[in-house]
Amino acid sequence: NARGRDNLAHLLYATGRHAEAEPLYREALDLRRAALPPGHPDISLSLSNLANLLYATGRHTEAEPLYREALDLQRATLPPSHPIIALGLTNLANLLYGTGRCAEAEPLYREALELWRATLPPNHPDIALGLSNLAGSLNATGRYAEAEALYREALAVQRAALPPGHPTIALGLTNLANVLHATGHSAEAELLYREALHV
Repeated sequence: NARGRDNLAHLLYATGRHAEAEPLYREALDLRRAALPPGHPDISLSLSNLANLLYATGRHTEAEPLYREALDLQRATLPPSHPIIALGLTNLANLLYGTGRCAEAEPLYREALELWRATLPPNHPDIALGLSNLAGSLNATGRYAEAEALYREALAVQRAALPPGHPTIALGLTNLANVLHATGHSAEAELLYREALHV
């Protein structure tokens, strides 16, 4: 069945055996398309699973239409504020960002962040993720002041949400330090780099 194929594929994927996982994800998708009504949420799940594998193995051109179809299904079948839509938006935005299409990624990151802000507690780690994602796309297009503000907010959320020493805090410190360094604020950047080393 589709679930069994997914479970085995997840295990293979997690252990780096992508070539073995791919046909199982494809079979699970085919089974769901055949057995379920069009637009069923499990179809979008299968699309996302396969797209994640393709993206992870550098096959961006194959992954993009699957991410888009998954997002379209999520929008059609779930309540507008459902967190899975934020995940679908982020998956597609990450692909666009990763292939240099930062201007296309930005509105998707914004929408995902708005969804998370509307549905999650203020200091939830997913909000920090959304802030960092959007900041990254702005930073990549030279909008450093906007990126800096978002990275600062993301770091504040990370510090509130996560235990001291968590690697995500080190990443947040580094992201902020990078944009400060790029804009000539070397002294503050150095402090943050040093703190990141000891997280």
